[in-house]
Amino acid sequence: MAPAPGPRTSPNAASEVEAARRLRPLIEAAAADTEARGALPSDLVDALRRERLFQMMLPRSLGGLETNPIDACRAIEEVALADGSTGWCVMLAAQSASFAGYLPEADALEVWAGGGAVAGVARPIGRAVATPEPRDGWVVSGRWPFASGSSHATWFAGECVVYDGDTPRSRGGEEETRMVFVPRDQVTVHQTWDTLGLRGTASHDFSIEGAFVPSSRGFRMLHTAPLHPWALYRAQPLVFVTHGSHAIGVARGALEAARAVIVERRGYGGMLLRDVPRLQALLAEATALVESARHWLYDSAEALWQATLAGDTDATLLRSRTRLATSHAANASVRAVDLLHGALATAAIGRGSPLERRFRDIHTAAAHVMIGPLTYEAAGRVELGLEPGMPFF
Repeated sequence: MAPAPGPRTSPNAASEVEAARRLRPLIEAAAADTEARGALPSDLVDALRRERLFQMMLPRSLGGLETNPIDACRAIEEVALADGSTGWCVMLAAQSASFAGYLPEADALEVWAGGGAVAGVARPIGRAVATPEPRDGWVVSGRWPFASGSSHATWFAGECVVYDGDTPRSRGGEEETRMVFVPRDQVTVHQTWDTLGLRGTASHDFSIEGAFVPSSRGFRMLHTAPLHPWALYRAQPLVFVTHGSHAIGVARGALEAARAVIVERRGYGGMLLRDVPRLQALLAEATALVESARHWLYDSAEALWQATLAGDTDATLLRSRTRLATSHAANASVRAVDLLHGALATAAIGRGSPLERRFRDIHTAAAHVMIGPLTYEAAGRVELGLEPGMPFF
């Protein structure tokens, strides 16, 4: 169990966005160490826990902050501005905390007690064998990839196919699945994360061998109705806006790094880079890409949130536009960073350069399925009056 998070660093903090901004010097100072060790340093994890940023999307009645989802996304953007890996870890922990609303209160409190953070994988590749009476639950085994935050997670979540003995259980013509939660001491983490970018996220494989999980500590993805009344559970696309926010944060960091190089350095003939028209134009174009995507992202998310609070149960287009704006934010961020990286040439390719790291981080982040090409296809179907054919739309 994680230590109790305690009070915020500043009791006068107005929001999680301000908390994230206060942590920026610490996050930036730790960025090189985070990348080198492949995990967040313990003092940084402690600071994030004190500010409770891992628990922004955890309902207040379950010990969380129940942050307005737009503010949570903006906070993630600010953390990613300081460092992509740290922002990714905060993002995934916040997303996983939203799972609490699908568990009975006692189980949710157990998992997220004392500032707990969950590393999870929503992919049904594990095996959950139903146990006979009087034990009500499953014996869980399996191995899952890409568990971001595995270095500091207190619990792990893995999706499984349910078995009766050796036979997969079927419901409605498809295999029955469960997302289950297992404490860290029953999990083995495998050091598999060796990637282009986001190197400090510890997104390793993890495995579970024969752990008993009570039936109450799990739920069926896409089929279980939320047990908590928070409006976020009626607007699932808002949980994934965090991917767009993270990308925008990384791109803003790249813009800052590029400006610093352009202002400080000289090119051939001693000419200041800031006086080179080509660089002026490319910096402006990258800024326009990021800022326009940023505004559409938050405008779309805010519109969906307000519609949800007003009880709109038929917000299909708003939901789809929010997912589309999220993927667009990631795509525009990649394009902006590529422009900057290419324009600054040898000034951007050195190992340890802030722009070089952000170039690697944004390309790694953009590979995630929740902002990939399939989301554009689904959004296009909605624009044509068809069903999206993809979850969380």
